[in-house]
Amino acid sequence: MAHVHDPLTCRCPHGRFDPAVFARAAALLDRRAFLGGLGAALGAAAWPSRARAAESVTVLRAARLFDGVAMRTPGVLVLRGDRIASFNAGDAGSDATVVDLGDATIMPGLIDAHTHVANSVVSSSYLIREHSADSVAEAAIGSIRNAQAMLANGFTTLRDVGGGDGIDLAMRNAIARGVVVGPRILAAGPALSITGGHGDANDLPSSVHVDSSIESGVSFGPYGFRQKVREHVKRHVDLIKITATGGVLSYGDAFDVPQFNLDEVQAVVDEATKFGLKVSAHAHGDRGIAVAVNGGVHSIEHGTGVGDATLRSMKERGTALVPTIWALDSILQPGNPNKITANLVEKAHQAAVLRDTGMQRALAAGAKIVYGTDAGVFPHRENNKDFALLRTMGMAPLDLLRSATSHAADLIGTADRGRLAVGKLADVAAFAGDPSTNIALLEKPPVAIFAGGKRIDRAKLL
Repeated sequence: MAHVHDPLTCRCPHGRFDPAVFARAAALLDRRAFLGGLGAALGAAAWPSRARAAESVTVLRAARLFDGVAMRTPGVLVLRGDRIASFNAGDAGSDATVVDLGDATIMPGLIDAHTHVANSVVSSSYLIREHSADSVAEAAIGSIRNAQAMLANGFTTLRDVGGGDGIDLAMRNAIARGVVVGPRILAAGPALSITGGHGDANDLPSSVHVDSSIESGVSFGPYGFRQKVREHVKRHVDLIKITATGGVLSYGDAFDVPQFNLDEVQAVVDEATKFGLKVSAHAHGDRGIAVAVNGGVHSIEHGTGVGDATLRSMKERGTALVPTIWALDSILQPGNPNKITANLVEKAHQAAVLRDTGMQRALAAGAKIVYGTDAGVFPHRENNKDFALLRTMGMAPLDLLRSATSHAADLIGTADRGRLAVGKLADVAAFAGDPSTNIALLEKPPVAIFAGGKRIDRAKLL
């Protein structure tokens, strides 16, 4: 008897795409999804009182509340389960737990849009071994401490824009599943880089080869980078990161020279957009920043020396600037506590001059600025230092608060956080005093942190 090929059951590659077959498969999957959803709904209906009993209710009181856009007085917020339920204490019920925070400001949990959770404070993992891990497993364990250090500062969401060996993805998943306590993470996987670029291992001698447990981001040409995006999608990343120019802490390149070509940036953005992913671009120097902006990226990381024409283009396109001020200043600290090598310190001095003039242009142009720090270049516990530094550059306190809450949530594509509003995630941080008049208060420990409606014991994170 001749073999009859059934495309729905056969795994061998003899069939071409057939619309009729596709329709049959879609109907089958829809039917399964419907039945699964019906079962879940019936199950929930069978035990409604148990579900309601599991939802704890907490009333937060404070002198004031910043909702992600504006300041309110007094501050009252009702949390029910993992969501914000009300701004009226009368809606809480008699069994609610009341937390009186006194002269404090209730805020959305902070968002750091530029971190490297797995990074140690070294400029070369090959040449400097003092602080770096000897294995992926050791680095992963250290990353728990790194993530928790930022949660302890009130950051309930992080965007990791370049993680090695899949640690950022593993940390994201472990936290989401409740295996470890930590901030919510959006992970990019390895940053995409040209050969010999900022994201390549240029500090390694040609005789040394390092095996990786995850595909690198190094490629060339539009089609090569499209494939890299697809590999990252396969790894379930939340965004794509490219290194559009050289960097300060990379060997063998000039920090302000473009590395990606325009067609390569466009290919990455086009491919990422197809899969619903945003693209962030590490970029120093106006030429390279302009290439990334014209290629369609959603955010410019660092933005050192950005020019007026590029800023106008960013404003027209809605491209955000994530300036990472302390990352550069930390390299230039007296005594060089992070042991950065002399040639890279010199690059940092050159970059600092361009950065300061570029930031003044950005502030004057009304650029959309989002808070991000580059934590991992410096100890992660210091990711709250950019607030005061940006204030000294002339950024208004309320704009700073928005940059780490609502504006950051808009950039990273998380509509369920960054604002205090009914139905949003109950991710909350409260700080003593009024940071809208003294932004340096955000460098002090929060008086309370809630993640998904559960209070975080800060002492256990340190």
